[in-house]
Amino acid sequence: VEPSTGTSLTLGASGDTIDVPSGTTLDIASGATIDVTGATVSGLTANSLPAGTVLQVVTNMPNLGNHVLATSSWTEVSSSFRQSITPIYSNSKLIIEVMFMFGGNNSSVLAHFKIYDITNSADIELSSNGNRTPLHGSARQVDADGNDVDMMSVQVITTSGSTTARTYGFYAKNETGTTNKYYFAGSSDAVAIGYAKPIFKITEVAQ
Repeated sequence: VEPSTGTSLTLGASGDTIDVPSGTTLDIASGATIDVTGATVSGLTANSLPAGTVLQVVTNMPNLGNHVLATSSWTEVSSSFRQSITPIYSNSKLIIEVMFMFGGNNSSVLAHFKIYDITNSADIELSSNGNRTPLHGSARQVDADGNDVDMMSVQVITTSGSTTARTYGFYAKNETGTTNKYYFAGSSDAVAIGYAKPIFKITEVAQ
């Protein structure tokens, strides 16, 4: 073990194998964070860790500026606003979050949002309910004028299912028609109008 003093311990050196013999109990306290990014871990499952242990966090916060969408079909808002992850375990939870500024153009037309598995061309944890559109978020802004924006948060929780890499994207559509909706910034480029970069975040958690 090196060093033997201080607050940080290194077990072995790069390229070494650390063996935990059969029958040995590896007791990891609840609330501990285990960072195994870039390492190969065998012989363990997510069930070996306390539920809620954060395994990894990956983020994307690009400077995209204003994006306009005016369609009633599900469309990726920006191909630059994606996030990839390679799960460490096949039975962990993935908490997928998107935060973004949204301008509804002072319209009564609803805007719908969802997070989509681009790699597998699959929706994530969507369920139907009557005639309602399955989605992860929805908004209608009829405010003072078309410059109004709100900070939106969309989230979905799913099981990793495998340790295969995958990429997620952010999709949106209008309820109907071709009304302009504004993403990541409002319609007006004025000092009085704010701007905040969107955030795409995935947290892998043991369960």
